[in-house]
Amino acid sequence: MAAQPKLQRDYLMSPTEVIMSYQTLLEHSNRMLASVRNEDWEALIETEVEYVREVERLSHAEAGVKLSEDQQLSKLQLLSTIMDQDREIRERLVARRTMLEQTLLSMQKKQKLEHTYSS
Repeated sequence: MAAQPKLQRDYLMSPTEVIMSYQTLLEHSNRMLASVRNEDWEALIETEVEYVREVERLSHAEAGVKLSEDQQLSKLQLLSTIMDQDREIRERLVARRTMLEQTLLSMQKKQKLEHTYSS
């Protein structure tokens, strides 16, 4: 895996770049939601890595950027959609974890029974 270049901490995005970055986050969120709905766990993880990279880039470069009222509204709308999707993603992941836990418990019980009967 190639090393990622470090962002300069003094780089500031333009207001337009900030909004574009939030749109990129929403695109990643859309793909993550589609992946979890399709139970495509590998694609989910790959997209989540891209999402985290964009969040890190945005967190370093957005500081101090002044957005117009329209841009602030766009940012809030994008964030609201991202948060709603994040909630559904988390709910589906919790349901998946619960199903995996139940499967694991069932397998453990089966192994215990098989061990008991073979003894």
